[in-house]
Amino acid sequence: ARDAALWLRYAEDPEKYEAALAKLKELLPEGSPTRDAVVAWVRDRLTAKGVKEEHVERLRELEDLESPIIETIWDKDYREEGRQQGLALGREEGREEGRAEGQAEGRREGEVLQQAMLVRQARRKFGAETAERLAALLEGGSDRERAEQVADLVIDCATGRDLLKQLERLAHADPVETSD
Repeated sequence: ARDAALWLRYAEDPEKYEAALAKLKELLPEGSPTRDAVVAWVRDRLTAKGVKEEHVERLRELEDLESPIIETIWDKDYREEGRQQGLALGREEGREEGRAEGQAEGRREGEVLQQAMLVRQARRKFGAETAERLAALLEGGSDRERAEQVADLVIDCATGRDLLKQLERLAHADPVETSD
């Protein structure tokens, strides 16, 4: 009987609840103090869950615990549980979306800073005209590998004209293959 009462307490759905209730009815004779105690315990639990007192008072016998009141309570519990799960899922999806947006924004900011740094280096080494032309070439965005190639060219090239010529060659070249 104790096990059946625990099954009733921890029933996760109406079917498990009904099975536990059937087992209790089978094990506990009608009018027994234990049977009455189980009914009182269920009533207390329902009251604690916020079920109206007028509904709880109707539950006097173990057989009463099969009534539509219990079904209504299960429905209410499942709606609330579903709402909570939906909210949790929504929050998680929001966090994931926020992370993805933050990462994308961070990449964009990183690219902008990287391009600004390359233009600054070209300005210092080759002058404003070369820097402006480099900025125009980089304006469409560049991947990390291209940015590294441009950085190397800024260091390796002796003149702005040489830099721009090498950049033109890179722009028309096939993407560099990497070996992993």
